[in-house]
Amino acid sequence: MSADSGTSVDGPKTPQGVFYSKLPHLVNSTGQYLFCKYWEPQEQTPRALLMIVHGVAEHCQRYEEIATELNQEGVLVFAHDHVGHGQSQGYPADIKSFDEYVQDVLQHADKMRGAHPGIPLFIFGHSMGGAIAVLAAMERPTLFAGVVLTAPAIIPAPETATRFRVVAARVLASILPRFEVGKVDTSFTSRDPAKVKAYEDDPLIYHGGLRARWAVQILGAMDQIRQRTSSFQVPLLALHGDQDKLSLPEGAQFLYDNAPVADKQIQIYPGLYHELLNEVQADAETVRRDIVTWVTERIDNNTIVDHTAVKLS
Repeated sequence: MSADSGTSVDGPKTPQGVFYSKLPHLVNSTGQYLFCKYWEPQEQTPRALLMIVHGVAEHCQRYEEIATELNQEGVLVFAHDHVGHGQSQGYPADIKSFDEYVQDVLQHADKMRGAHPGIPLFIFGHSMGGAIAVLAAMERPTLFAGVVLTAPAIIPAPETATRFRVVAARVLASILPRFEVGKVDTSFTSRDPAKVKAYEDDPLIYHGGLRARWAVQILGAMDQIRQRTSSFQVPLLALHGDQDKLSLPEGAQFLYDNAPVADKQIQIYPGLYHELLNEVQADAETVRRDIVTWVTERIDNNTIVDHTAVKLS
């Protein structure tokens, strides 16, 4: 993946050399082109919207299965590749401010809300995307009917957030912001070797090192979430594997325990790794079913606003 997309008389291109004019896309507030993906129900008018917010070092088209299952329930699913990811413009694994991710999500959500008024809008975030989704919901709680999180980045793994590493990342971010400070350990993503290999072979995924500036920004975002949890007011479903080494399940538990919203549920799956939707088939199917059931129950009840907190067994 190249760092920046080219332009020509026919307009800007993706990092892969495809004209954005030939692809669904949006232009964000800073003028960057973002690749968009839309999964629409085929046999009925949409009765709800759901936005997928992917994690770091991946892209939105990896969510085909959950999007298709939600389509069958009348949910229009949409997503985009974040800046510096997939087919969107931007330097890989680098961001000046984490809020850029959040504002891009809110811009896209507002666009779809305007095009489809009168039906509930849900947001689903994975890992870094979970942090983005939480911050978006904190900023605009009335925009969303519910927040679904898988392995949300709220508490970093201890080995990646030692005092020395944090100080070193901050120093590097100020002088060499794009210095590589580490890579995603693919062995921790899933127990399914085929899914791990698919991730490693995916040409739309950036397989290089994460940048110092990005590391500082994600740590800051996680700190902000923990400090502001009392302002989280949106119905919540938090899902995490108890063997996740990339994003600690204590983060999902912290949000569940401290968010004052009444309608909230949590499920910590025994034995599962980081990418719940890309785990071994039977477990991935269970996770998808839990998500689809939770969303459709809230659609059928026309946005529940007064629910007793429930902890799934």
